[in-house]
Amino acid sequence: MISVRRLVPSLLLVLMVTLVAGCGGGGAAGAKASPDVRPVVDGAPYLCDLVPEPSFQRVTGVTARLKSSWSGPQKAGGLCVAMPQKEASPLGLEWSYMEGEEILRTQRGSWAHKSSQQIPAEMGRGLAGYDPSGGLTGLPNYVIALFRCGHKEVWISIDFARVARGRDAVQDMFDFMRIAQKRFGELHKCTPRPS
Repeated sequence: MISVRRLVPSLLLVLMVTLVAGCGGGGAAGAKASPDVRPVVDGAPYLCDLVPEPSFQRVTGVTARLKSSWSGPQKAGGLCVAMPQKEASPLGLEWSYMEGEEILRTQRGSWAHKSSQQIPAEMGRGLAGYDPSGGLTGLPNYVIALFRCGHKEVWISIDFARVARGRDAVQDMFDFMRIAQKRFGELHKCTPRPS
């Protein structure tokens, strides 16, 4: 017959080994962090004058310090990229007062057989799309809106890096465009409204 005194140390050893093994791989120490699914919010500093950097970094997981620059003076349009040093750009933004209908028609054709969704009507006309292959620019998320700002029709397009796992990429694109339109209106002294 086995004595209780001999059994207790063996049981304690088995219990300790089980607890240590359980904490090693799948326990709290090895668990993955939950995705940050807080909504996109407006707030400085801005990338390309129109995209809130803190929200952009949270949404995409890009942690490098980004510097954005415009291709030249912005009179009737502009092209801007934001990038860290010596790496590919995680953000591209373009706007123009010209050829909005043609640009939108071209983009609708390009996205016809891919994952895309119309933007909300209060933002004007346009679409948000996701291309897992990265498309021509290597940036899989793309949103474009054609709207009026004051007496002029303007379009803005934003393409950017993958969003963090667990986020709603389409909603994030809508939110970034909504903020970009508002900021555009502030900077260009006009009121954005659907076209």
